[in-house]
Order: sequence, then C-alpha cells, then structure tokens
Amino acid sequence: MSLEEKVMAQMKDAMKAKDEALLRGLRAIKAEIIKAKTDPGANGQISEDGEMKLLQKLVKSRKDSLE
Repeated sequence: MSLEEKVMAQMKDAMKAKDEALLRGLRAIKAEIIKAKTDPGANGQISEDGEMKLLQKLVKSRKDSLE
C-alpha cells in the first residue's frame, strides 16, 4: 500500500470521526504528494524514498513554523 493510499484511507476515517485537525494535516500531505507527482520528470509517480523525503520536509517545515 502506497503512502497516498494510506493517507486516503486515514482521511476517510478522520471524516467519519469528524477530526478536523487530523483531516487538515492529511489533506496537506495529499496535496504535497500530488504536487510531487506532477513535477516535471516525475512521470506521475513517486518512489518510497521520495515519499519519505517529502514527509520529512513537511515535518521540518511544521516544526520551524511552530518555533
């Protein structure tokens, strides 16, 4: 199961549970995945390493914004 599929499944659960904070975070992750897939040279796919780097970048930016 790819990261995008996991995010989509968790989004469904968050919608059912009406967890708005989790849903906002998951939507942000999904948006970045789609953005990475549409980048020139990506050919509509992203590797597992690319997914992990993407998540690390998102976590770092959120931590920086909190400080």
